[in-house]
Amino acid sequence: MPLSVFEKSGFLNEVGAAIHVAPNATRILKAWGCKLDWLQPVHCETLQIWDAKGNHIRTPIVTREHQRTLNVHDEWVLTHRVDLHNVLRAIAAQEIDGRKDAEAGEVVLEDGTKYTADLIVGADGIHSRSVHGIVGADRGSVSTGQNCYRFLVPVHKMRDNPLTADLLARIGLNGVHVFATQDRRLVMYPCRRGELLNVGGIFPSASKTQAENDAVWHNAGSLSQLLETFHEFGEELQEMCRMAEDVKLWSLASRNPARIFFRGKLAVIGDAAHPMLPHQGQGAAQALEDAAALAGVMTADTTVDQIPQRLELYNELRYAHAVTVMMMSRINDERRGEMLDELRRYVPNAELPHEMFEYTWPSDPMKKAAHLVATAS
Repeated sequence: MPLSVFEKSGFLNEVGAAIHVAPNATRILKAWGCKLDWLQPVHCETLQIWDAKGNHIRTPIVTREHQRTLNVHDEWVLTHRVDLHNVLRAIAAQEIDGRKDAEAGEVVLEDGTKYTADLIVGADGIHSRSVHGIVGADRGSVSTGQNCYRFLVPVHKMRDNPLTADLLARIGLNGVHVFATQDRRLVMYPCRRGELLNVGGIFPSASKTQAENDAVWHNAGSLSQLLETFHEFGEELQEMCRMAEDVKLWSLASRNPARIFFRGKLAVIGDAAHPMLPHQGQGAAQALEDAAALAGVMTADTTVDQIPQRLELYNELRYAHAVTVMMMSRINDERRGEMLDELRRYVPNAELPHEMFEYTWPSDPMKKAAHLVATAS
């Protein structure tokens, strides 16, 4: 059947942030024909935890060791969002805010143009209009009590400064590093083949009003407020913050997931279905898993009459897994056990994952989709 894509992205003009592409995501990208070099990536070799003064605490992940333990052979890479977006657009090889009628399979654009289809896939993010076709109302936002500064630092600037050069020499440009106090953290990792350092600074919201702002990650941030927020951190880290370019302030608000990921002729994927916060670095990966699962059940020989059954399979494949990752991503990993009761509102029999890398990295929705379709036929 013909495919149309309606895109409203500003990523071509976005200076903005980098993104994790975990093994469960690179597995899908490679299956879609992507060569990872197209992402201008940095291969992530480690995850390290430091205190706010720059003292090493522990190394919870050495990628090669974890890959061997989990029998996972796919790469963990770090890339710029623009680079990932451009690769996905090239893979789609088609250039295509509107309303969706779930039952009729109808999309109405802002200019009044109408399109009808046998299946609509809503991938329109946390502020999704598509999801309203499934849940029937605006579910509003859910405060997490957290905000996040996001910014990039050119690595050459850090190398030219003695303080930050020492920091770079200590941490390297081959992994993810978390510098933390009890209630705030600076998370950093490289992208663009090591030319840029991406930094996220997560901290408690100053007020309930601030926490309930729209979950928009491209609001302008203040450098002076960034420095004040992290004034207790070591001088090397403060100097790095002074080099910040294009500071953005992201209110880490979310919303509850839909109770089901489809209705009629409409399915939702990614943040439209399950808004993901950054604590597990799985937002992009889970969206790619959704897309791979949906494509996997909608095989080339799927008839129009089979679409409702195939959407049931898609929901079976993705709902419990994606919502579990979503809930575990609302809070830092050390405290994710606090989310179990909330998770069980949506997945009644859910258990707390023993370890999130173990839960996410081996996931292969393409393989599971093929099995489900074969079993259902």
